Parts: sequence; structure tokens; C-alpha cells
Amino acid sequence: MAKIEINLLPRELRGKRRGIAFDKSLTLIAAFVGILVVLIAGVSVLQGIKLKAMDKKIADAQRRTDELNRDIELVDALTQLKDKILQRMSAIDALDRNRAVWVRVLEDLSRRVPDYLWLSLLGEEESPNEATVDTSTDSTVSSPRLESLVKRVTIEGYSYSLNNLASFLIQLMGSQYFKNMELQYVKRAEIKEYKTFSFQLVGDLYYVPEFENPDADTAVHELALINEKKDSEMNLVAGRE
Repeated sequence: MAKIEINLLPRELRGKRRGIAFDKSLTLIAAFVGILVVLIAGVSVLQGIKLKAMDKKIADAQRRTDELNRDIELVDALTQLKDKILQRMSAIDALDRNRAVWVRVLEDLSRRVPDYLWLSLLGEEESPNEATVDTSTDSTVSSPRLESLVKRVTIEGYSYSLNNLASFLIQLMGSQYFKNMELQYVKRAEIKEYKTFSFQLVGDLYYVPEFENPDADTAVHELALINEKKDSEMNLVAGRE
């Protein structure tokens, strides 16, 4: 049979029913962890959005960089083309400016080349020194001042005999353009089974650019004589010492 128990104690003396009790500290920790998880998730989402925006900016910057690189390459190519054009224009201008004097120089040189001797090279080098002739005191010269450039010149060629080479050197001594010519070397050479002598001469070339004055040749000749006189005086002084 079922057992029935009756509590006859007053209500205030009766024991209270025990329910499920939660610790408040655990509740606070759980709430804090939940909030922390939410914050971390939010921060992660924001960082992901920022990273995507930065990736987009990087891609745009890389694209602009590629476009600028292509523009820079184009500018460099145009600059190189411009430099080449300017160099050609400068060379053409120099040839045109000194055309008259070079005609005279080559005519003078061709008259002094003997038989059985031919030239293979006539090279000119820029010289930092410039020699000038002041003709302002000469009433026969219309221009107040003629400037003559002295440049180093190299002549190479071939000769069938040493006598022809010696004759060429003697002829150059009388030139008003070619002065102080020195023989650098002479050696045997064969051209199509013909025995010849190859040679190289180095000296000074005197000429006046951009001149149209008939007395320009005389000015060049006088300049060469003045320089030769100075060299001779220096050699005499050195010999006395």
C-alpha cells in the first residue's frame, strides 16, 4: 500500500523546496566569453573587409604602375630617338659648316700624295686646346678675328716603297694644313700577293671653320709658322740646358 505522509507543521516552519541553483560567477564568465566571441567575430569581419579593400587598392596601384612603366619605356625610346636625331643633325651641321675648309684640306692632301702610294684613313680627333690668331691689326683682313682650331689627325695608307713614303713626308712638310707629322710605324704588308708597306702618321691639322675670307688660308699658315717657331725656341732652350 502507498504510504501517505502529512506534514502537520506550520507553513513558516516547513522546509523550502530546493530548485536548481546557478553560480553567479559562472554566469558572468559565460556572458563575458559570449561578448568576447561576438567582438572577435566582428573584428574579424571588419579586418576581412579592410583586407579586401586593401587588395583592391593594391591591384589598382599595380595596374597604374604597369601603365606608368609602359609610358616610361615609351618616353625613354623617344628620348633615345631624339638623341640620335640630334647627333645626326649635329654631324650634318658640322660637315656643312666645315665643308669649304675640308674641300681645301683634301685638295691640299691629294696634291701631296706621290705615285705608288695611297691612303686608307684620314681621322680627326677633337682637341680641348684652341689656338687663335688675332688679325685685328691687319688692314687687309676684313674680319676682326679669325679663330683656327688645331686638332690631332691620323693618316694611314700603303706604299710600294719607302722612297715613296719619304717623298710623301717631304710633301707634307710644305702643307699649310698638316704640321708636325710624325711617323708612328711602317711595316711590311701584302695585298693580293703584292708586297707593300703600311704606315701611320700622326700630327696636327690647322684649319678655320666657317670661313669665307680669302685670307683665311694665310691666317692658318701664319698660325702654323708661329707654333713651329715656338717649338723650335723651346727645343733650343732645352738643348742649352
